[in-house]
Amino acid sequence: MASVAFREAPVLAQREVAPGVFLLRVGGEFAAEPGQFFLLRAWTLHPLLGRPMSAFDLEPGSLSFVYAVRGEGTRLLSRLRPGDPLTVFGPLGRGWERVPGKVALVGGGLGLAPLLLTAKTFGPPLAIFLGFKDAPFLVEAFAGLGEVRVASERPGGAPGAVSGLVTEIFDPRGYAAAYACGPRPMLEALYERCRAAGVPLFVSLEERLACGIGACLGCTVFTKAGPARLCKEGPVFPAPEVLDG
Repeated sequence: MASVAFREAPVLAQREVAPGVFLLRVGGEFAAEPGQFFLLRAWTLHPLLGRPMSAFDLEPGSLSFVYAVRGEGTRLLSRLRPGDPLTVFGPLGRGWERVPGKVALVGGGLGLAPLLLTAKTFGPPLAIFLGFKDAPFLVEAFAGLGEVRVASERPGGAPGAVSGLVTEIFDPRGYAAAYACGPRPMLEALYERCRAAGVPLFVSLEERLACGIGACLGCTVFTKAGPARLCKEGPVFPAPEVLDG
């Protein structure tokens, strides 16, 4: 497990990959387990808190994130240019571990954020299912890492994508386990399918995070075992712990 640290990192590159969605790459030697996240901060006083982001990709000398502009913090991050500094705190949280055998990774929209590092770390055999409301983005990053299938809710679909929901193109039968990140309705639909097929499902929850170290209790979610802090006991959970009941 990599040690948690604050560090200043320079922006190496940033580009808009879809309307309001950015791919940010920062420089430095980092370590992270698939499913872990970092807190990013590129300002002094306001906003008060850093912004949590899953590690999208990890290479020698760089760490990448995918995010959407949703408020003042992400708006400030979207204005960063190569050479600008930002503070990176992490890695944080509990990631997911590989179940032996062929597994499936399922991402809905920005739910693809933790999946590239996961696919690279897990290695084959695996299949990757990605769903989007509009035109797909960053699908090319997953090429060669496994079987890739894409769905788009946009009428008429998109080139290379099936029209519809990602839950409609995913059949859990035949997989040793599934790993998913995305909107809660998507996770619930996947859980119904996986439970019926007897396939374990692990989910990464998308919730607001504050301190990132479990002190503020602001990211508490309720599990079968009782309250759990998303930033410490999560963000990854076995689906039955957080979706049953």
